[in-house]
Amino acid sequence: MQTTNKSGLNVEQRKRLSIGVELVAKPEALIFLDEPTSGLDSQTAWAIVSLLKKLANHGLAILCTIHQPSGIIFQQFDRLLLLAKGGRTVYFGDIGENATALTGYFERHDAFQCRPEENPAEWMLHVIGAAPGAHTDRDWVETWKASSEFHGVQKELDSLAQSRHVTSEADTQDTSYAASVSQQFLACTQRVAQQYWRTPTYIYSKLSLCFITVRQPLALHKHLLTYLRVSSSASLSKTPHYPSRVSRTNSSRSSCSS
Repeated sequence: MQTTNKSGLNVEQRKRLSIGVELVAKPEALIFLDEPTSGLDSQTAWAIVSLLKKLANHGLAILCTIHQPSGIIFQQFDRLLLLAKGGRTVYFGDIGENATALTGYFERHDAFQCRPEENPAEWMLHVIGAAPGAHTDRDWVETWKASSEFHGVQKELDSLAQSRHVTSEADTQDTSYAASVSQQFLACTQRVAQQYWRTPTYIYSKLSLCFITVRQPLALHKHLLTYLRVSSSASLSKTPHYPSRVSRTNSSRSSCSS
């Protein structure tokens, strides 16, 4: 029985969808997957790893982290980077058919023999002392550094670095784009227009926001004008007038003159 989430997609479909999202970007060299088989049953995990194997056979390099795979899934990988605690390298190289390259390396360095019915992924953890209850007196990190496989890897890395340096010096630095600025602008504008057209609720919310933004300053301006009118009329009504004094003064002047 496959577990499903609230959206109705089971775990396998979500794993396939995440892989598909990575493939949409059309990676030229490498695709990285973090524990693609976690939370899956054996049949579903086999289907996911088979898909990765098909992609690798078509020339796509896949870097995948995985924990204690089954023997049949372990055989689908070409090379192994085995890390000890602290991220130190214990082994890096080919797995080989039926894991013969891997088991041969450890057996040459005094590891107990891997029986045919054993899972090489679990066997190597017991050898290096990483499995529960396992113990080893050998420092497999130092053993790897002193091995011929380590020196072979270092030579290959040096040759790759040298060839990359020569290639970078031979190639001219071309920073131009495949499309002109006008073509990029038109493509981006068309993409944004399609995005807005497909989400009309976003357009309606933007129009409503613009309407509210314009309406509020007008209402505030009208309120301020009304407040100023009321304030000016109130100030005029409070201005003192003295009509009786003026009349009295005029009358007294008239009597004195007479």
